[in-house]
Amino acid sequence: MRKTIYVSFALSLLLVGCNSETKKPTHEVKPSDDTVIEETADVPTSLPEREPTKDVVLSVEGEDSTITMHLVEGSGALYSLYIDPERYTFETSEKEDKLTPIAKMPTDYPEVHMTFLYLEDQTPESVKEDVKQEYRMPLEEQTISAPVHALSLHGTAGEKSDSEVVTIYIIEVKGGTLLIKENYFLEAQEGHGARFEQMLETLEVRK
Repeated sequence: MRKTIYVSFALSLLLVGCNSETKKPTHEVKPSDDTVIEETADVPTSLPEREPTKDVVLSVEGEDSTITMHLVEGSGALYSLYIDPERYTFETSEKEDKLTPIAKMPTDYPEVHMTFLYLEDQTPESVKEDVKQEYRMPLEEQTISAPVHALSLHGTAGEKSDSEVVTIYIIEVKGGTLLIKENYFLEAQEGHGARFEQMLETLEVRK
């Protein structure tokens, strides 16, 4: 009897020892407020490096001439091209960029110029439809690769020397569309018209 009590007492001590084992508290690990989350910033695209001047052979009215062209950059560094600084000026503005002849044009003739306009978040197709609403003359549409890769619209208001001529280039660029408009009169097609085309051949657009 006494032996049984001793055995029971020993078992009780053993159980108490097991249950009294120190338990380590479990702590919830929370992220520190100071944890730095690295974000990959968008690397801004830029225009390719180009020389400030460039000698270009222009063919106008059947004659070739070498012109030292000057590099100009459009608003927002969206594009650049070389222009003939002896015959044209180039101005940028919030509304549109504009290339105009230095020599005065006849006041009773259509204006001569080439404009550049960036239309953010607009597709070439939607821009084309809007442009067609601006002109009463029929516009011939085609996809071209020269002088630029673009959707082209071309129209002439008549067959007289002072008839307005319009050539429009619609170029898809990052985030929208670049709209280029050439405006001159029929008599100037072999002069200003040809020069506009050859200057556009030097166009570089930011990708």
